[in-house]
Amino acid sequence: MPTPLLLLLLALLAAATPSAAQAPPEAKDTLALIDGWKLKTGDSQAWADPAYDDSGWQAAPPAGHPWEEALDGYDGMGWFRRTVELPAGISDEAPVGLLFGTVGDAFEVYWNGVKLGGRGSLPPKFVEGVGPALFMVPPSALEKAQGNRHLLAVRVYNDYAYGGLMSPVKVGRYDLLASRRSPRDVVIGGLVSFFLAIGIYHLAFWLRRRSARENLHFAVLSLFISLYGATFASAFQAAVVPVMNPYRLGVLAMLTAGPFFMALIYGLFELRIGRREQAVMAAFGACFVAAAFLPLGVLAEFKRWIDAGLAAGLIAIVVRAMMAAPGRPHAHTLVVGTTAFSAALLYDLASEYTFVPVARVLPGVPSLFWIGFLVFVVAVGIATAGKWALTEVTALVDPLTELARRHVLEEALRRETDRLRRSGGSVALVMIDLDHFKRINDAWGHRVGDQVLARMGRLLRHTARNVDLPARFGGEEFAVLLYDSNLQGALAFAERFRANLRELRVPTPTGENVEVTASLGIAVGVDLVDPDELIETADRALYRAKGEGRDRLFGVELPLRRPVAQGQRREGAA
Repeated sequence: MPTPLLLLLLALLAAATPSAAQAPPEAKDTLALIDGWKLKTGDSQAWADPAYDDSGWQAAPPAGHPWEEALDGYDGMGWFRRTVELPAGISDEAPVGLLFGTVGDAFEVYWNGVKLGGRGSLPPKFVEGVGPALFMVPPSALEKAQGNRHLLAVRVYNDYAYGGLMSPVKVGRYDLLASRRSPRDVVIGGLVSFFLAIGIYHLAFWLRRRSARENLHFAVLSLFISLYGATFASAFQAAVVPVMNPYRLGVLAMLTAGPFFMALIYGLFELRIGRREQAVMAAFGACFVAAAFLPLGVLAEFKRWIDAGLAAGLIAIVVRAMMAAPGRPHAHTLVVGTTAFSAALLYDLASEYTFVPVARVLPGVPSLFWIGFLVFVVAVGIATAGKWALTEVTALVDPLTELARRHVLEEALRRETDRLRRSGGSVALVMIDLDHFKRINDAWGHRVGDQVLARMGRLLRHTARNVDLPARFGGEEFAVLLYDSNLQGALAFAERFRANLRELRVPTPTGENVEVTASLGIAVGVDLVDPDELIETADRALYRAKGEGRDRLFGVELPLRRPVAQGQRREGAA
């Protein structure tokens, strides 16, 4: 495993483990009601009365734990009760507040028998409650206390999954509790907005370049991940509850994102989606249909199987990515992102089933999911940007010789001749063709031939000035555009190149060295230059050099169209 990947995973796991330093102590004017709760199933309004004898009730799990820890698989009505002694820091003038986090699934709150309010609707018209809730305890309810002892009762209805007080209940000064409300919605809103923007950007990119299928997959993945995350925000939950249960919507969003995540990874690693992968995607579709219509209670049980399959699939994806990484550009970056996202999801799944502590990295959001996806987004961004850059560079530069491609040189020549028409000056074009290159391929194979071409590219880059543009014109033919160069300067460049070429030796597998010669044609234009005529003139000069026996150069200055220089053949050249 690469060292950066190992360090990243260790950092994620370390951040996920809660510590005492992460849980700030409660202020003196705030009391966390965690233990001391009593619980009874069923429903009776008499249970809200402080005078009711609840000595026969069972002890409830601490607030922050589902009531399933005491009531195995129970769904239905239930009541929580406990006495409360107000903190000494609450003054008589300050209003008392009561802050609830998550309660599954709808509830009502009573203080000394006085109803304070609730979230959601209880049967027979059940609607799930959403998000944290802050209630003010009126003076009329406080006056019914026996000394400083108050009775707090919570009437709860659970329809599926986990029920009861799923987070600690806090009592204290109303204004302070309001200021200390969890930043969960703000954090989730910011993350959802960011990933939604990422998805829209990649979707727009795909619409302009339909061949970029990875961008489409990444866009859809980001959009559905954003939808899944939004189902944890109170405002979004309140908006969708009348239409669909947020829990069901979140499950459907993840089941939709799964096949696109798989397709994205396979696309980035250039893997083929075979029958096995198609079967997995079909399984996602079948689970989607089931999740859309199953009753919530059955869906909560079915989700255990979905989570198990998701965990196995994430591990398989990471293993497949690691196996495909060698030899692929930016593969290590993609492996880091894929592993971080998968590890974060696996950790959250494990924490949901109490195998590991709940991750508390982001304020108000007990999840590693967002951190993992952020690392994944960054990794994919780096990899795709590198891939786009490589694609663009490959379109401009010949990968074997590392010289510009022909169309780049032709475009540069047109721009330069346009400039000469406006301001005057001269430009030279040198055409170079390797002599008897086919013999090298026939005698030593294409591997040696490619080495010759690569060395030629290096030689031209070394010989040309920084302002000049050497290019591979096609096959074993090269060209060099010499800016602001007259015939004398072009001839000087050609002779330097020929001198360097005489020293070139390319080794073969048998230990022999291949020597190379070349024929050169030069065309120089002054002021009003036609780029096509300049190329044709240089090409004719090159063919004249080849026709005269190769290993020669000829130069022509337009519009004179007369030969002015001739290099002699090197003795002993092939």
